[in-house]
Amino acid sequence: MMLPYQLKAEVIGKIEAHVGNKIITSYDIEGLDPATYKKLLSIPDEETRNIQLEQYKSQVLNFLIEAVIMETAAEREGIKVTDAEIDRAVSEIAANNKVSLEQFEKMIADEGLSLTQYRYQIKGQIIQARIRSQIFMPQVVITEEDIYNMVDEKGDEYSLKDKYKTKLITVQSKPEINKIIKNIKQGADFSDEAVKNSLDVSAADGGNIGWVDVTYVPIEMEKALEKAQKGGLTEPFKYNNLWAVCYVDDFMSKYTMDNETESKIRDAIGEALFAKSVTEWLQKHKETIIVLKASDRFKVK
Repeated sequence: MMLPYQLKAEVIGKIEAHVGNKIITSYDIEGLDPATYKKLLSIPDEETRNIQLEQYKSQVLNFLIEAVIMETAAEREGIKVTDAEIDRAVSEIAANNKVSLEQFEKMIADEGLSLTQYRYQIKGQIIQARIRSQIFMPQVVITEEDIYNMVDEKGDEYSLKDKYKTKLITVQSKPEINKIIKNIKQGADFSDEAVKNSLDVSAADGGNIGWVDVTYVPIEMEKALEKAQKGGLTEPFKYNNLWAVCYVDDFMSKYTMDNETESKIRDAIGEALFAKSVTEWLQKHKETIIVLKASDRFKVK
């Protein structure tokens, strides 16, 4: 049975977009944030009201299109999130906040979100979590090279730096430090030379300053240590207003870390790989999900 033309035109006029085999209607747009929509409708000046309504509708439509694309792409992979699941998630979040659903709705409204908007957010999060666990993470292989690269790029965030167990001698002039270095190379003991000659507070302990994190030493000392070998001397270097030399007792690479730190780095790498993969995955689906906006193609005026 065919619809009368007037009724057919009225129904089509409420369709704002086709996204694949799904539709977005004017009711969806108005219902995403009813309070904001109502506020815009109350603007006295007609021209201002129309402009702001059009801007709002355009923003909401684009948001809904992206949400439906994500939903459609997930369904193609056998991933579906039901309204009942979203209901449970929202109820659990409200319960965790020790508030009723009505109170929770007011809480998120105070943050500028309608319940419908919040439900879209929750749905998107559930979809992404399932995409992550079911599609991408089983395929992710994090190599030792990946971990090293992350340490090189963001080691400071994990307090990972090369560390040197070292001894230090400081004197007033370069000739003095060169003479001490010569003595050590000829067989003198570094600790004895420190006790006899060093101006540093560590002199009494044979120049021993323990493990040194290069983050917290002058740049000249850092560069000197980086060039030194375990069991060897650094080149002489300026140390504040003095001249200095270090003996490297031991070395700990920035790539040496405990299990907890390595786990955090692996998680960070996994998240970065997932973000990149899901963007590429979604883009491929977008290429085959046809989007037709009423304003562009078929809106009945």
